[in-house]
Amino acid sequence: MDWLEQNWLAIVIGIVVLLIVLGMRALGQRERLPYTSRGKLLTQSELKFYRTLQEATQGRWTLFAMVRIADLIRVAPGTPKHLSWHNRISCKHIDFVVCDNDDLTPLVGIELDDPSHERPDRQERDRFVNQAFKDAEFPLLRIPTADSYDPETLHAQIARYSDSS
Repeated sequence: MDWLEQNWLAIVIGIVVLLIVLGMRALGQRERLPYTSRGKLLTQSELKFYRTLQEATQGRWTLFAMVRIADLIRVAPGTPKHLSWHNRISCKHIDFVVCDNDDLTPLVGIELDDPSHERPDRQERDRFVNQAFKDAEFPLLRIPTADSYDPETLHAQIARYSDSS
């Protein structure tokens, strides 16, 4: 007990220094955010279609995959409940967008419809997306998934929306 009474100040100072060091170390480390990589951007079916789409564009157009709908269409200014309408498109995406090579103006969106589009929830989503694109006067092609695709047919479908075919 005599030792503790004689060294209490050194013990307290040691504990305080230890706490300060631990606190500074904790402040220096940033908290890890709860994200991980999603992996591949496209499914095998989408990738297969994308390769044919690349062939179909013949270098005349630029392709983008997995584009947010809100990056293609927007809520008209002055619309009541603007934020609510924006939220309905901000988290949705379409599979592909074909853009003009010169200025990357989007020309047409493409949805690759796999069997999941037969589910009632997807059909409701598809009806909404179709109507949104129609009302925004932005062309949207729906292509059913298939074992193979004809690049010439795809080219002709895209060319309808481009001045340069």
